Amino acid sequence: MRRQVLLCGLVVLGLSGCASISSSNLNPLNWFGKSEAVTATTADGQTAVVLKSLAPRKGYPAFVDTRPLVPSVADITIARSTSGAIVTATGVVPTLGYYDAQLVPVANEAQGTLTYDFRISAPETAPALGTAQQRRITVAYSLTFPQLEGVTRIVVRGADGSRQTRR
Repeated sequence: MRRQVLLCGLVVLGLSGCASISSSNLNPLNWFGKSEAVTATTADGQTAVVLKSLAPRKGYPAFVDTRPLVPSVADITIARSTSGAIVTATGVVPTLGYYDAQLVPVANEAQGTLTYDFRISAPETAPALGTAQQRRITVAYSLTFPQLEGVTRIVVRGADGSRQTRR
């Protein structure tokens, strides 16, 4: 043990006295050189074309939401949160089995108004009717403080009409 400590001390002392350690191969920072540009080639030796993006050249097709609006919007509430506010909307559907409910933002030109469509997917089969409480569906949408800036009214649209709340 004593011999190992003595040997390590001598090696460190010897390397510290060497003025060219920064440019020697013993320095791990010098093991690889500087980066340089390289052209990509195929197996045939031809220059390969590297695309800038994986997106299609003509762009992605426009997404069209085909879900219908909820038949009726029963209630809207807005709750404050640490990051802004949470808009909660409750809709009533005619039967059980509806799914994939979402508040979808709609572009509008009214100043100070946020408008949302309450979209929902209908069941493929005709399920049971259910009670009125079972046919209520609640969704939420989170808004940040920058999104709420200048907003005085929030509107949620359904198939039979819409409901609004004001600040």
